[in-house]
Amino acid sequence: MPRLYDQFLLFGDSITQDDGNPELGFSSSQALQHAYIRRLDIINRGFSAYNTSQALAVLPNFLPTPQQSKIIFMTIFFGANDACIPDSTGQHVPLEKYSRNLRVIAEHPSVQTHKPMIIFITPPPVDEYQFDALDEPWRSARNAATTKAYADTCKQVAKELNLPVVDIWGAVMEEAGWVEGQVLVGSKQAERNETMARILYDGLHLSGDGYKLLFREIMKAIGDSWPDQTPDKLPFVYEPFFQ
Repeated sequence: MPRLYDQFLLFGDSITQDDGNPELGFSSSQALQHAYIRRLDIINRGFSAYNTSQALAVLPNFLPTPQQSKIIFMTIFFGANDACIPDSTGQHVPLEKYSRNLRVIAEHPSVQTHKPMIIFITPPPVDEYQFDALDEPWRSARNAATTKAYADTCKQVAKELNLPVVDIWGAVMEEAGWVEGQVLVGSKQAERNETMARILYDGLHLSGDGYKLLFREIMKAIGDSWPDQTPDKLPFVYEPFFQ
């Protein structure tokens, strides 16, 4: 019988799909592959433009059975498209339904048969200033306050399910110097922020610097929640040459 590698599954929208683009200079998925090399396969299942409703529709179709390959880790990284305002791009999912969809994804039988370690990832913030370069409906489809509400909801679902969450929204905002109670960095009510422009290359998607933040936060979540599952604690699938 062949010994197959277990999986570290990354499930998300275009921010996941684009994680690996060499033009961005850094990839959290490639960094994860380097960290877990010979221990786990990093599988990118990013679907550009998808919201959580579309994610649920495709989820059962690509997951392996545990007999084929066991999923050890799974990240669930949606919300950037759900948070589009109604009657804009057609991607909007109401907040209550977004919350329900996240829960259903995490508790889906096709997922739970693997008993994976699940990490939620919040949508990142947006930089409204960069949307000025876009045509409608994309120009006015997202705003900073609405995206924050979806990030907060993602954190709440993770808390209710007793699962770790990577708060990439909070990590980016902290890098940008934002403090709770201030006008949201990234909104047109605040001044243009150079850090936001550096981390979000088009106002929505992560740059290489953004993916560095994401990798750091994923590794921290693993170390905090499952310290026995960090790369240095897992054996190689196939024995090293030098014993």
